[in-house]
Amino acid sequence: MQNLIRMLRKNPGLITCYVITTRPTHAQLQPFRSEDQKIRLIRLGSSGMGMNTLRRLWNYCFFFAGSVCYLVIKRPKRILYYETISSFPVWLYKKFINRKAEILVHYHEYTSVEEYNKGMWLARIFHRKEMWLYPRAKWVSHTNESRMKLFEQDILPVTAAATKVVPNYPPRSWYHKITTSDIALPVKIVYIGALGMDTTYVREFAEWVQQQKGAVIWHIFSTNMQSDVQTFLRQMDSPYIGVMGSRNYDELPAVLSKYDVGVILYKGHIANYVYNAPNKLFEYLACGLDVWYPRVMQEIGQYRNDNNQPKIVEVDFNNLQDFDRDSALKRHGLAVGTYDFFCEEALAPLVDSLCG
Repeated sequence: MQNLIRMLRKNPGLITCYVITTRPTHAQLQPFRSEDQKIRLIRLGSSGMGMNTLRRLWNYCFFFAGSVCYLVIKRPKRILYYETISSFPVWLYKKFINRKAEILVHYHEYTSVEEYNKGMWLARIFHRKEMWLYPRAKWVSHTNESRMKLFEQDILPVTAAATKVVPNYPPRSWYHKITTSDIALPVKIVYIGALGMDTTYVREFAEWVQQQKGAVIWHIFSTNMQSDVQTFLRQMDSPYIGVMGSRNYDELPAVLSKYDVGVILYKGHIANYVYNAPNKLFEYLACGLDVWYPRVMQEIGQYRNDNNQPKIVEVDFNNLQDFDRDSALKRHGLAVGTYDFFCEEALAPLVDSLCG
């Protein structure tokens, strides 16, 4: 979202954009701000971990009611919403208030039919409503082709009028010259993102790091670490594993550039993660890091590259005792690869549709 806002700010076709979102509950995160009068951020309620059910329900109600009020008062001609949970005010506005409004939809995540049926009741209800929006939308996008194909199959017999693919890439400014020397020990590994015991290989990887006896140092940056992960790492008390708190998005290039390898740990327990090339893949590469990813993540397989640097290395996290660490770290003789994963190119069509 931050990259899109920055690109909108530079587009001469933009008149005024209202961004309705929530406040983060995580104390270490500074809310993103826009200094441009054309981009107005409205924060309604809070979101994040640590809220009880009653407080979370209150924040949902406040956000939806406030969003409807803003839509009625401002009467926008184009609306972009992210994810099903944000769709309800848009559905109300399009169906009952302004039929001429152009609707654009983007999903960072893929949610299967089974997940809708078994998941949060609010999302299930809203998804039934947004089915009405798909054939009438100017734009419906997912982050890759695999997710889009699954989405199109799921919504049949409804069809989305204009489907697109918008990968989640970092800005061009993140890219810098890649170091061509071999990675020396101790290798410095970083993980950025959510961690759960059942959904990631945190236990397997932490135990492997411990077994390397100082040849590997692993640092974790997370705003969404489940309590069982915190307990596990605290009890492990490894001198080779550090929980470093959280960082704002714009701080990540400076943080990542201090490491050698970025690791991805999703177990692929649902299709969303099997068919996921996460933003951290491209962020690691942008900052010159090799990437180690689980073989269960089929979508990343198309990017696998052992012949150029930075490397994108497939790892069997269920059998780390067989992992050839030294071979994975070798860079000698490898050419520097070209990774043209820039948000400026990926987001340009969406910006044009919003401002055109």
